[in-house]
Amino acid sequence: MTRLRAVALDLWGTLIVDAPGGGRRRMRRREDRLTRAYEQAGAGAAAADAVPRAIRHAIDELVIAHQSNVDLSGEDRVNAVRRSMLEQCPATVEDDALLQELTGAICESASWEPPDVIDGAEQELEALKRRDLRLAVVSNTGLAPGRFVQRALVERGFGRWIDHWIWSDDVLSWKPGQAIFAAALDALGTTAAETAFVGDTPEADILGSRHAGFALSVLVGGKAEAGIVPDIELPSIKGLTASMVEAGLLSL
Repeated sequence: MTRLRAVALDLWGTLIVDAPGGGRRRMRRREDRLTRAYEQAGAGAAAADAVPRAIRHAIDELVIAHQSNVDLSGEDRVNAVRRSMLEQCPATVEDDALLQELTGAICESASWEPPDVIDGAEQELEALKRRDLRLAVVSNTGLAPGRFVQRALVERGFGRWIDHWIWSDDVLSWKPGQAIFAAALDALGTTAAETAFVGDTPEADILGSRHAGFALSVLVGGKAEAGIVPDIELPSIKGLTASMVEAGLLSL
C-alpha cells in the first residue's frame, strides 16, 4: 500500500464539539438579534413569531438539498431566511443595515461561542504535521457558512496544522456526495491512493471516502452502522497517528 502523503479530516465530532448547550444559546441569540432588527425595519411585533419560522424554513431547505447530497451556498442560506421574512412580514423595509444584520446573525454565529476541541485532537494534528503530511478539513456545514467557522478556528490556532479547508457550502456538495471528496484531493494535490480520511460518521465519512477511493478510512467515536466497516476504528481521535504507523502507512 502506498505511504500516505495527506490526511483529510471531518470536523464536528472528529476534531471539535459544541460546548454543552452551545447550539441552543447560538439559536436564541440569532433569533433575538433578528427579531430586534426586523421590528425596527417595519415588521413590528410580528417579527417575534416570524423569525423562528424563517430560520426553520432555511434549515428545511438545507435538509431537502442534503437528501440529494448537494448543499446550498452561504448566500442561498441567508436568502432563504430573507424570503421567508418578507413573505411573513410584507411591511418590512429592507435597507443595507437590515441586510447586514441578517447576514451577521446567520453567518457570524460560528464565532459567538467557541467549540470545545476534542481531547487529543491538537496533539494528533501536530504529530501528523511533524511527518510532513498535508492536512485538510472536509466538513459539512450547519446554518453558518463554513468560511466563518474556519475564521473562528484559525483564530484558535488551527491554521498552523490545516493546509486546506473544504466546506460543503463552498463546493455545493454534501458528504457522502463525491464532489466534496474530489475537491479535497484537488486542494491537497494528492491522489486518493495517497490520502486517508478520518471522520466520526459511518455513512458520510467512511462510506463517502471509500467510494472516492481513499487509501484508508478511519472511524473515530462510538457511531456504527451495519454494513459500513472502516479500515481502522478508534474510540476517539487519540491514537490516530500511532494506528497509521502500525498499519505501515507512516514512518515512525
